[in-house]
Amino acid sequence: MKLSLHLSISLALAAFGFATAQETQTPAPAPAPQGQSPAAAASTAMDETRSLLQQWAATQRLISSERTEWETGKAMLEGRIQLLKASIEETEKKIAEAKTKLDDAKKRTTEAETEKAQIKEASDALIASAPELEKGVKNLFTRVPGVVQEKVKVLHDRIPKEGADTKNITAAERFQNVLGILNELNKANNELNSLPEIHDLGNGKKAEVKVVYVGLGQGYFVNSNGDVGGLGLPSETGWVWNTDPAIAPKMRELVEVMKKAVAPKLVELPAQIQ
Repeated sequence: MKLSLHLSISLALAAFGFATAQETQTPAPAPAPQGQSPAAAASTAMDETRSLLQQWAATQRLISSERTEWETGKAMLEGRIQLLKASIEETEKKIAEAKTKLDDAKKRTTEAETEKAQIKEASDALIASAPELEKGVKNLFTRVPGVVQEKVKVLHDRIPKEGADTKNITAAERFQNVLGILNELNKANNELNSLPEIHDLGNGKKAEVKVVYVGLGQGYFVNSNGDVGGLGLPSETGWVWNTDPAIAPKMRELVEVMKKAVAPKLVELPAQIQ
């Protein structure tokens, strides 16, 4: 009985010592002190073995817990690393897009500055040529019939006077005046205008006459009696009218045609080309 007990204890201790030597490198229990009975020694050995087994089990649990915590922590770190990588990739992508947009903005800015410089150059050229055009239009103003002058008077009056300060007047405003007058003159030059006016009949007397302007370069008149007629031409100081008895009968016919009092027909009138 005692031999079996000692053998069992020895085998247990040997197995435990082998296991603990591999896992925890824990030294084998010390031999029983001398003078101790075998039963007491066996009991002591069992207690020591039980204590060692408990320590070993606790160590295994600790190792398992540490391994679990380490694996959990590793998974969390790997997840954070993936998130950081994704965030870095997204940030790099946004940086690349921002750089592209910045390059586009710089390109558009350069193009806008170039266009602005070209517009300014063209505007300066227009402003430089404006005075000559305005002077030419003013000279034309005195050479057009009074009815046409009335149509363009507002635009004519807006043209700056010679030597006036034009810093606050844009090129667009100045050319608007010039082009507006030229458009009206071009329109009137393709029309027949008939209207009453007061003219000198050549005998020192003035009377109301019927005037027909053929465009802007020729005019004719006839008095109400139809016996006095004349021809008018533009000049730098205004229209110059001269009586011509031969024009009176032709003008009577023209007035009748224009009034639609007679059937349309060809009326020949003298003309002078300047």
